[in-house]
Amino acid sequence: MATRVLAGLLALCVTVGLALAVLALPNPAPTLAPETAENMAATGVGNPITAVLLAFRAMDTLLEAIVVLFALIGVWSLAPDTVWGGRPGPKQCVDPDGILAYLARVLPPIGIIVGTYIFWIGADLPGGKFQGATLLAAMWLLVMMAGLADAPPIGRTWLRTALVAGPVVFIGVGAAGAVFAGAFLGYPDGLAKALIKLIEWALFPSLALTLGLIVAGAPQRAAE
Repeated sequence: MATRVLAGLLALCVTVGLALAVLALPNPAPTLAPETAENMAATGVGNPITAVLLAFRAMDTLLEAIVVLFALIGVWSLAPDTVWGGRPGPKQCVDPDGILAYLARVLPPIGIIVGTYIFWIGADLPGGKFQGATLLAAMWLLVMMAGLADAPPIGRTWLRTALVAGPVVFIGVGAAGAVFAGAFLGYPDGLAKALIKLIEWALFPSLALTLGLIVAGAPQRAAE
């Protein structure tokens, strides 16, 4: 009973603290929107979300990409030692003439085109690498669920290289900014849009692989 009462009091304190914090917020809320709109032209991109995520909040975006990769490493760490480096998840065995296999043949070409298009227009219109990579990962998972393709062994060098390529390029561009623009993840004048696109091109396949492998799960089968 004492433990329950203490837990209830702690929960009540947290609730009251959150309520007081919300009530104490200034009205109107402070915003950097005018400064962002004023300086967005320097990035060269037309999509304000892309400008914010890869210019004004580039460090947050870099950490998000790294956190997703760490999440995959956490999933892989659940694998038994006997199958480390093997293939994620169980091997799917479904009816090759069933509806799942049919959908896995029809939908991926459409999904790949839509996902690539969403990624392609992300610099100037709503879209971007995360949205496009999510669609590609979903199409890949559909093909694996239908048994038309198997998950790659996680010990493959090409796979690990592709997973880290995006964050490594992102960090490399940031380090170059420290040398040529005076700040980590700063962009030299006239090169902002080109560097933003370089980061997005590098992150796009890395994110698609990472998201797909997170859902595929920890290795459960030894590599052949």
